[in-house]
Amino acid sequence: MTDAERKQPAFQRPKRWFPKKDWKRTKKVCVFGFTSSNGRKLCFIVKKPWTSADWAKEIKARVAPWLKRTFPRKASFTVLLDGEKLLHAPVAKAAMTEVGLSCVPKWPGYSPDLNPQENVWAWAEETLRDNEKDRDSFEVFQERVPKACRDYPLGGKLVGSMAKRMKLLLDKKGANIGK
Repeated sequence: MTDAERKQPAFQRPKRWFPKKDWKRTKKVCVFGFTSSNGRKLCFIVKKPWTSADWAKEIKARVAPWLKRTFPRKASFTVLLDGEKLLHAPVAKAAMTEVGLSCVPKWPGYSPDLNPQENVWAWAEETLRDNEKDRDSFEVFQERVPKACRDYPLGGKLVGSMAKRMKLLLDKKGANIGK
């Protein structure tokens, strides 16, 4: 992977051998993922443009049912979402309220060191690149993404490591703790 590729967001880094038209398609696909405190994962592909109305539908169709299966004795859930505006739009907030979801209050909009899901993306990307074949199409690669995210082996430890991560972040006065 080149330095220019490394600077792009994960899963938007084109594979060198993809035809040029497929390189462009990588930027039109987004991966959404959740990791629960007990290590279960939900991951799915969304096509861009992805709107707040699309997110509201996914909350009702995928996220809420998954949370209810993951925690059958709970009626409400608190989730950590990044600062993506469409995730916090009024239509999305209404859908979240309807199904008993709320967001962690006063969480920084962009906090990769404090978002356990960021560990999944980095691991999954490396796994995908290790398993890719020269003749794989973009479609094959895209089909492998959700499985790679679900296969993350340390999901149960992500939330438990938050106290340590927060201490490291405080010790570094907010600087990136990853490198």
